Amino acid sequence: MEPQFVTKSAFTVVGLLLHTTPMNPQIPGLWDQFVPRIDEIPHMTEPQVSYGLMDNFDFQQNRLDYMAGCRVEQADKLPAGMARWQIPANTYAVFQATLSDIGETFDYIYNVWLPATGTQQAAGPYFERYGESFNPHDPKLAKLDIYIPVKN
Repeated sequence: MEPQFVTKSAFTVVGLLLHTTPMNPQIPGLWDQFVPRIDEIPHMTEPQVSYGLMDNFDFQQNRLDYMAGCRVEQADKLPAGMARWQIPANTYAVFQATLSDIGETFDYIYNVWLPATGTQQAAGPYFERYGESFNPHDPKLAKLDIYIPVKN
């Protein structure tokens, strides 16, 4: 499971934000709230694509911020209850996963790949990118990409 490395420019995501714990059932619940509201987001740059953003980890309390959202050109008017998140330019290690093995993939990234390669995670959020062909109704075929910011 070797990653591809890509450099991405800064971008903005608008969506629903949750303060939670890793792998919490609140996260799928957030998606259930978000998906019916996607059409409320103006200026989307990638129709049919969504992002799951994670950052602001508090390791003592096992907490993080998670956003289900869509990439936008501008975020001047936010739909009610939604927030914006600015993602800085970064280099990312990109891992492919399916919805059914997402936990195993994160375990591999953090407990095997990062330690074995000596790669360091860079500051900034990491995210899941759910592409045009993503189908949450078939978890074994529901392909997504996990972007981990890394230092050069």
